Amino acid sequence: MQLSLGLSRSPLESLRDALLCEFGPQRPVARMDPISQLVKSSISGGTPDAVSWAAFLRLRAAFKCWEDLAQATEAHLLEILHDVTQPWDKARRLPMALRMIQDRIGWLSLSHLKALTVDAARHELQSLPGVGVKVAASVLNFSDLAMRSLVVDTHVDRVAKRIGLVGPGDTTHTYHGLMSLAPGAWTADDLFELHWLMKRGLGQMLCPHEAPKCGACPLKHDCAKLGVGHSADVLAWRPRAG
Repeated sequence: MQLSLGLSRSPLESLRDALLCEFGPQRPVARMDPISQLVKSSISGGTPDAVSWAAFLRLRAAFKCWEDLAQATEAHLLEILHDVTQPWDKARRLPMALRMIQDRIGWLSLSHLKALTVDAARHELQSLPGVGVKVAASVLNFSDLAMRSLVVDTHVDRVAKRIGLVGPGDTTHTYHGLMSLAPGAWTADDLFELHWLMKRGLGQMLCPHEAPKCGACPLKHDCAKLGVGHSADVLAWRPRAG
């Protein structure tokens, strides 16, 4: 399936169609509350999913509620988070972030974010210790807030640059670039699906950091077209009115 660059159709629509044919639908089965998602996403950076999920389950077992985690000592959290990447930073920042939410809201909740615009909610989350654009988008999209925000991890960032959907820059640049290409009609579930198709299907299985399996990739005939020479075509796309 070719990845069409027609200006009436977003490149992300063609990308998603090609990946869906290869890997099938990737819709959410269950969503956590926003605080639980914040805890999970805050300990996940740079860490394999299996390791971060195991650490998250240890946190749930260690504390009766997240309010107790907010008062936990760094030493106690280090014992629980010992195998995640940079556990000392996460053990220090996570309870700080939870206490900051309590101070702002009066209790430990992020349900008020649903009434904000996506950008306003994201900025509020990114003002918390240890929360960048990826963690903020995870809370907004993966939790039961179900807001339109694309989670850009290292895999999504890498493949988006390799196929020319965005130019050089950090993950914040990639986030804004991909969100600008997302059709206005797409829901939070559509962006959830795009994340997992780009991360697990394309990024982890076919297009890893080293030795990408280009011959097996459903985008192999069009990947080169989305390089530097055609970046203007991608950037020229705008959603149709209505």
